[in-house]
Amino acid sequence: MGRIQDKVAIITGGASGIGAATVRRFAEEGARVVCADINEEGGRQLCEELKRQGQTVAFQRADVTRLDDLRAAVAVAVERFGGLDIIHNNAAWSGGGYTADIDADVWQQSLQVMLTGVFYGMKAAIPEMLKRGGGSIINTSSIESFVAEIMAAPYNTAKAGMINLTRTVAVEYGRKNIRANCICPGVVDTPLFHLLLQVAPKSREEVAAAHAYGRILQPEEIANVALFLASDESSAITGAAIVADGGLTCMSPISGFPPYSG
Repeated sequence: MGRIQDKVAIITGGASGIGAATVRRFAEEGARVVCADINEEGGRQLCEELKRQGQTVAFQRADVTRLDDLRAAVAVAVERFGGLDIIHNNAAWSGGGYTADIDADVWQQSLQVMLTGVFYGMKAAIPEMLKRGGGSIINTSSIESFVAEIMAAPYNTAKAGMINLTRTVAVEYGRKNIRANCICPGVVDTPLFHLLLQVAPKSREEVAAAHAYGRILQPEEIANVALFLASDESSAITGAAIVADGGLTCMSPISGFPPYSG
């Protein structure tokens, strides 16, 4: 038996990066998974691959800025797999720039995907979780909800707002056995990070060196955190913002002393 055997899960942004790794991990652990993404080609390819391996998955095209699309993903989970136990709101998109230079439409779109989209996901999922007697909500926030990154005002703002939205849901629905938590990753080797490297002053090697591990995190490492939060092993945890950053935010650059090398 897997750690989430026969549970039903939806993962938004499931076609690539952390989302795809989580789709794979959940399916490996016995869940029936709906991969929801605006990227139809990538999502369908992933689901076909997993079906050939004997996993129980389905793809549903979903633009998280549209409540009806999230409700459609929930309907697929209910109609094909019998209900809904887990939702991982993971989809992300953000523009950037110095705050006064950011186009208002870019600001609105960024918050629509990363904050309103999470609200829509929870709004669509909670009624079905109540019917099942509980569930687990997992939202992908970021360490940039705690610290500011220059030229990233929409991202920083959406990810910070997501944490208190998650806490609110945790206290509202805790007595109905619904848990809600955030994962706050550091730098993860995803398509979004690859885009950042095209414009960022720092190289990949310099970014890696800022971590206690001295390396960039892999999507599978964040998927493992999501698996823990989805499983009954995390039954004591709700309203939390779990930092999974490879030690990126625990170090001070002041002294300049190198890490221990033996």
